[in-house]
Amino acid sequence: MTSADLRVHNQARLLRAVHDADAPPTRADVARLLGIGRNTAAALVGELAAAGLLHEAPAQVTGRGRPTTLLLPHPHGPVALAADIREDTWTLARIELGGRLTALDSGEHDRTPAVFDDIGRAMRRHASDRLAALGIALAGPIQDGRRLHISHLGWDDVDLAEHIGDDWPPTVVDNDARLAGLAEARRGALRATGTALHFHIDFDIGGTLLLRGDAQRGAHNIAGEFGHLPLTGSGLRCMCGVRGCWSLDVGTNALLRRLGRESGYGTGRALGREILARAESGEAEAGRAVDDNAVALGRGLGALTNALDPEAITLSGLGVELIRLRRSLIERACAEGLMAFRRARPPRILAGTVGELGPLRGAAEIAFDAVLHPEWLRTRL
Repeated sequence: MTSADLRVHNQARLLRAVHDADAPPTRADVARLLGIGRNTAAALVGELAAAGLLHEAPAQVTGRGRPTTLLLPHPHGPVALAADIREDTWTLARIELGGRLTALDSGEHDRTPAVFDDIGRAMRRHASDRLAALGIALAGPIQDGRRLHISHLGWDDVDLAEHIGDDWPPTVVDNDARLAGLAEARRGALRATGTALHFHIDFDIGGTLLLRGDAQRGAHNIAGEFGHLPLTGSGLRCMCGVRGCWSLDVGTNALLRRLGRESGYGTGRALGREILARAESGEAEAGRAVDDNAVALGRGLGALTNALDPEAITLSGLGVELIRLRRSLIERACAEGLMAFRRARPPRILAGTVGELGPLRGAAEIAFDAVLHPEWLRTRL
């Protein structure tokens, strides 16, 4: 590595440190974090400020002495866009260096790949010369980053490249549950956790294994389809082609099915929330449906704990409400599914703290991952 390469490498590390920080850091903060001298940090900050990538502003004065400055995103610096495509709706947001996310646009779609036309039009409405990348969260498997296999939308081997125009910025896509887990690892309850599992529950359940904050993707970028494991003994046939998937027993569809209502992806989300509210108010039939969901969730978590040994498990989406309403039932079912020697130290089961924006925030993170590296930085310096 040449001295020029090392300098760009350290500049990229410094930008990453600013982006990942809980609050705007100082020069001294990033020097300590990166293991470099203060003079080196000052020089790097100056170069990045001159390139329109960072901005320094005085911190609030809290005592005597020379006021320090905070490292902030430059007013004309790079931004990324993030899109979250649900089974029935889509949302577009902008993210700046440091993680500040602003919702821009949203709409419903017709469950076909024409939703990418909607995203493209919205993106162009909000595009500027600051736009560096786009990240997209999708509710289903994405093979090798481009082949979409979303059975409940009828998407079989849809080629993303056919729906991305020449005027789109560099675009990265990933599964919604994996991105929700990535958001928890970087911005939420799983920060500084070595081995963790995250599950996003909407119409059904999807998840990801996180190792030191990195969501595992597998050989073809489709690891983590835990919802399609036969963990709870269901005899139903899943739309994915497998009989007995865990996802048939956990989520909105399972709530609707338990009450004899028609279940389907893209419809019934509001009714699912209504069932939760009815259960909370004490209605017996709704309560039994929520109980069944909680027990199936806990049983699956116990089985996956036996296999993967996580320190903690976080839940997002409908999972946050299930924890609030039925934590003891989930934990009991999980414990009953653990091997005996594990029961003394079960994993912590936590509500995610990123909230409903988990997949969208995760999409924003992978968009900035496409920016915060030396190759991109060389084009800006």
